[in-house]
Amino acid sequence: MQKSDDNINQLIYWNELWNEAVKGLPDKKSSGSWDKIAPKFGKWTQKDNYSEELLNKIKIDKNDTVLDIGCGNGIVTIPLAKKAKQVTAMDMSPKMLDMLKENAENEGLDNITSVNQRIEDLDVKNDIEPHDVVLASRCLNGICDIGELLQQLNQIAKKYVYITLWGVLAREFDRECAEIIGKEFNQHPDYICVYNILHQLGIYANVEMLETGSQQYYPNIDKAIEKLRWRIGGLGDEEEIILRKYLAERLVKTEDSKFTLPYNNPSWVLIWWKK
Repeated sequence: MQKSDDNINQLIYWNELWNEAVKGLPDKKSSGSWDKIAPKFGKWTQKDNYSEELLNKIKIDKNDTVLDIGCGNGIVTIPLAKKAKQVTAMDMSPKMLDMLKENAENEGLDNITSVNQRIEDLDVKNDIEPHDVVLASRCLNGICDIGELLQQLNQIAKKYVYITLWGVLAREFDRECAEIIGKEFNQHPDYICVYNILHQLGIYANVEMLETGSQQYYPNIDKAIEKLRWRIGGLGDEEEIILRKYLAERLVKTEDSKFTLPYNNPSWVLIWWKK
């Protein structure tokens, strides 16, 4: 597809704007980083109906092949495998893939092929064959040069591409906690960058806000601190003391003796397009 110089310049602008935001994010690009939180990941998502809302949006039939990028422990992969002919599940974390394998075996599924690979190393020319549906769920926010990756996802997909990114107000609680301890907070890149990059590539995508309607729950303050440490970066002893005091004042105890913040709701944006 031929582009004018103006279109190329705009594409470079949106990609650079995205890259500038990515630079300041906590580094979670190593497999070891995700291996470390793999056992906790399932518990973190137990009270989140994100996967259900996402699955309701994905068009798929029994003869489809699916590439699930950043599959994690299979919270979305498993339901997809029950509907599709074959699923290729890609993740950089061996421990996440081990958990996916165990979960698939427990469900009696044998149509999932796992690939231990970073998203950044995706190469459509060499290692990934075309799939009917391509999904990149909650895994693109920290990726540099996302424009090139979006082109690769589009080339792999034969029917549909689905990606999810943080909503604009998704991390307000993280921002608030960072400000309280005087820690620099770096916001994830805005999803509008991705939408505009796609537009410049001649891909006219759909944008939907996922209404997860769920809250973050914690069994105790220790677990809330643990998750904050992951989300905003390491915490010093004094910073942890300040946050513990703050959380003790703000967390609300629920009827089942767990703790939550009424306004700390997950916020995700679904961007998808048909080939």
